[in-house]
Amino acid sequence: MDMESDVQTISVDVKEFKFTPSEIQIKPGKVKFVVTNSGVGPHEFLVYESGKMTSPIVAIKNIASGQTKESDVVEMEAEVYEMGCHLPGHFEAGMKGSIVVGASASQSSEKIMSYEEMDKAHEAGVKAFPAKTEGMGGQIIEPTIIDGVKVFELTAKPIKWEVSSGKFVDSYAYNGQVPGPEIRVKQGDKVKVVLKNELPESTSIHFHGVDLPFSQDGVPFISQPPIHPGETYEYEFTIVDVPGTFMYHSHHNAEQQVDKGLFGTFIVEGKKDWDVEYTLVTGDGTHGFTLNGKGFPATAPIVVKKDQKVLVRILNDGQMLHPMHLHGFDFQVIAQDGKLVTPYIRDTLTVAPGERYDILFTASKEGVWPFHCHVLSHVESDHGMHGMVTAVIVQ
Repeated sequence: MDMESDVQTISVDVKEFKFTPSEIQIKPGKVKFVVTNSGVGPHEFLVYESGKMTSPIVAIKNIASGQTKESDVVEMEAEVYEMGCHLPGHFEAGMKGSIVVGASASQSSEKIMSYEEMDKAHEAGVKAFPAKTEGMGGQIIEPTIIDGVKVFELTAKPIKWEVSSGKFVDSYAYNGQVPGPEIRVKQGDKVKVVLKNELPESTSIHFHGVDLPFSQDGVPFISQPPIHPGETYEYEFTIVDVPGTFMYHSHHNAEQQVDKGLFGTFIVEGKKDWDVEYTLVTGDGTHGFTLNGKGFPATAPIVVKKDQKVLVRILNDGQMLHPMHLHGFDFQVIAQDGKLVTPYIRDTLTVAPGERYDILFTASKEGVWPFHCHVLSHVESDHGMHGMVTAVIVQ
């Protein structure tokens, strides 16, 4: 604490998923907060009177990884204030604390839930699943065929995206979806992707893992010029890859543009040895912890019939590791990063940023089987399940 002049300067470190310190004791008077993000994803720092989180007295938004931001000087009276990061899922995962001004730590506003309150919160979340929200990401886009070329049209623009019921986040999206539309092609297809930029900044598209000519690699100032606001740019190539799971995303200001929603799945289709398939894209950061752009209980379930063979394509376009665990079933890992592998058996699979896995299992038992990240702060707290949780419903 810097006691020079009459302003108390308080330094706070934020990262996944805590504030350090989480309880601050100061005297009444003028205060300035200096907040450093030592985590890997973006965070925010809000200070508000107890129970009044909609009217913060300090609001430092969009603190990027490695960035330090300062608040204005505020006058704080003798009482207990709360602090939190209210990006979707972050507060629930533990990013909260208290500021005790002119009082003892015993007056902290941190309230321990009774087991009855905890049970009630857990039950409410489970009963709400799958909660309805506006918008659905990753919808398959149908191409227009022009002179034998499959043409896919994408528009990148800012939107408000509803991550969970009533929680809208300022986002960037392709065709109004987070994740963007799922592009499906076949080996040998001639493909054109037309990108219209309606963002307030330049952008590009990189087709992650796809075998392309250098000119179509999508990196500004290396293989192409940046696509300025209002411009349209065309990518054109022939699919040479064998069937597999790939993705596409912005490669300009990527830490923010991809985090805000500029990513999608790119599938090279082949012969199917399964009855039904699903795509599951893990996300972290601005939208909180998400599966296909939604946080539990707004995530979509995987609904299958008993004894069906199920393929799930798991992609990670976030910035963190996510060990995905399926209750009730072992599964075969049959492909990694768009290439077949010798199948091996798992029930938990760690998916790193940029990786893609295809898993296959037989839905041999009826029931509702949770499917979730096993970093527990990404999925569950005293307030119940949140974030990266869905379920395989076998009927």
